[in-house]
Amino acid sequence: MNEEYLPHLWIPDEEVEQLDKTPRGFSDDRGLNFTEHGEVLSSGLKNIVTAYDNLSANSLSDEDILIFKMVLPEGEDIYAKRDIAEKEGLKINAVKDKRHVVVSASKSMFGRLQERVRTYKGSGNLKHFQYVDEFEPYTSEDKEASSLKKYLELEKDKLTVDVQMMFVPNLDADVQERAAGRLIERIDSLGGQHTRKKYSLADGTAVIRAALPVKDIRSITDDPVIYRVEQTSFFQLSPSSATNLASLDMQLDPSVNIDALPVVVVLDSGVAFPDRYSGLVPIHWKAFGVSGQGTPHGTEVASKVAFSHIGFQLTNQYLTPRAKIIDCDIYGADSDVAPDEMSQRIEEAVIAFHNVAKIYNLSSNTATAIEGDELSMMGYQLDSLMKKYGVKFVISAGNHKLAQSAKDLEDILDDSDARISEPADAMLGITVGAVAGFDGVNAFSKANEPTAYTRIGPGFAGYYKPDLVAYGANIDKSLSVIRDPYAFIMLPDGKVGLDVGTSFTAPVVAGDLAEVATFMPNNDVLMAQAMLYNGAKQIWDTKKISKEDAVFMGNLYGRGLSTPEECIHSTPYKVSFLRAGSLKRSTKEHVKFLMPDIQAQTKGNNTTKITVTCLTDAPIDKSKGEQYLGACITASLHKPEKNGKSASANPNNSDNREKWDTCNHFSNIFSRFDSGMWEIWLDLFTKWDIDDDDEVPYRLVVTIEDLTKTNDIYQAVIQESAGRFKPVTTIRIPVK
Repeated sequence: MNEEYLPHLWIPDEEVEQLDKTPRGFSDDRGLNFTEHGEVLSSGLKNIVTAYDNLSANSLSDEDILIFKMVLPEGEDIYAKRDIAEKEGLKINAVKDKRHVVVSASKSMFGRLQERVRTYKGSGNLKHFQYVDEFEPYTSEDKEASSLKKYLELEKDKLTVDVQMMFVPNLDADVQERAAGRLIERIDSLGGQHTRKKYSLADGTAVIRAALPVKDIRSITDDPVIYRVEQTSFFQLSPSSATNLASLDMQLDPSVNIDALPVVVVLDSGVAFPDRYSGLVPIHWKAFGVSGQGTPHGTEVASKVAFSHIGFQLTNQYLTPRAKIIDCDIYGADSDVAPDEMSQRIEEAVIAFHNVAKIYNLSSNTATAIEGDELSMMGYQLDSLMKKYGVKFVISAGNHKLAQSAKDLEDILDDSDARISEPADAMLGITVGAVAGFDGVNAFSKANEPTAYTRIGPGFAGYYKPDLVAYGANIDKSLSVIRDPYAFIMLPDGKVGLDVGTSFTAPVVAGDLAEVATFMPNNDVLMAQAMLYNGAKQIWDTKKISKEDAVFMGNLYGRGLSTPEECIHSTPYKVSFLRAGSLKRSTKEHVKFLMPDIQAQTKGNNTTKITVTCLTDAPIDKSKGEQYLGACITASLHKPEKNGKSASANPNNSDNREKWDTCNHFSNIFSRFDSGMWEIWLDLFTKWDIDDDDEVPYRLVVTIEDLTKTNDIYQAVIQESAGRFKPVTTIRIPVK
């Protein structure tokens, strides 16, 4: 091994202090007039009964269940007040936001609820009712996605819209099945050729997709079993605009052991490498129902996985691959795919290959921006597959066409239509945007700026997206691709060309992830993800950055530019400490790492950057709305003081230290500090359905970098720690 390339160091259990944590909650008396407030609650319950009586049809009419809304006061959170529902025998089926909750009750429990509200109204007893603002019917207006409302307002008799109707989550499977049968019968009774198909999300929640006349949609979605209705968005591959340039006659580098390369699954339109590169694609597979010859898109995407930026290799003697491909054709000759079919095809591929491949590239999106109030159905499906099978999806952020009418990049970035598109909002995956690698004549984007086609954040519920960016093709004001090394792709006939889109930056990162994973203990892909975030290059100005600017930059660049070469090894001037662990609700951890004496004592040449990344493998639940993630782990940096105590060393304006995201990621720069054991304080926050004994896994990476490149801090850590931190090459992560 090159002496400049050194193995990362492992933080063992002995360097971790576990502390007990006792969650506490407080509630203040609201001081309400219980007679007046009780009348509001009682009237709301009467309105629910009236709404049910007025339904023209009800697929749950023969079931012992009523579904309605419970609304909490401003400033309250159902997470802390869930016991109200429990006391009243109400089941929390779905959380719209912190205050608005969809609940269900048997008819007898609903009657009991009415009696108890009357008791509260008459005597002030049952004080927990003061924390309920209202009980309300759950109406069609509550269920409709914003993008669908514009069609409903048209009220054109002949207009038909393809919609997806998701059932209320957490209903018994047999109840869903009976209700689905009744709902489909009702759709059929409308007459005409109504496409309708029932399928299920990964958690078992039923969805009915149907093409319905606009005039009939609300009469269908009034049905209490429906939770959300949205226009069906079809998944598409960006149309190939490849400019064919020249034949690629290079042979593969004979020094590369093809069999030893990591594997990435490419979910696309099929991969057709020329015969001389066929060893890089050992498996070709088609999903059920897929047929015909696909577009060149899959081959172009796979070339970015296998060779990264192929344009930099064209003057070499050989072509050097970095990954092998499992070709999973989920498109065939189809130009677009409905979400029910896409869901089934992707799941089929994961089931087939999850034992041999952990990284899946998906360069396919819908054509419209997410609304963000609910996680998209496909985003949730990908998250569910990641949790169930231990795989990782790398997903394109999506492309838009705003450059066709915008005068400059600022116009584009200010447009809400530039927001990421489904399924790029998946919370557990790695969403990838595109930045320009080079300037060009009359270019839309300068080097390191977002390209004029890439979609940007925020993601679902305002969380950061994309997660990372990679260099992609730049375009000019005439929308032509600017010829630079990042624009090159390989075509099915073995020639090279130029093409543009986030379809070709996502596979760059998928290959990066595969490369980094080979250097992680057990090829741990979750640790590789944390390492890739930790080593990402910040390509924007961070000096005196405000909180508002940090959020804006986060939604353009995520954690930064993917730079796998910065993640694979430590060096004499840059040391990464790694840890894989888990936390329970009742525990928190102080994780130690060593700042060597030589770095603290070298005055004037010791400017030091510390970067912290903590990735939570969080439980998920689509029924929780904005509280989709069941847990998060926050990280806080602490440095030793001369008085023996520790002090907070967090940056004033971090780019990514918010609660309830999957990742805490930040850095800070120091020039005056003490050596010794610094600490990362890890604190777990959970939602109500996480049991005390449930362990929530995390991956932690802490990197110390001497920005002056003066001191060999790696050897100093090894010597001063006397073997307490082991090279990762000797570590195996226990499988739980």
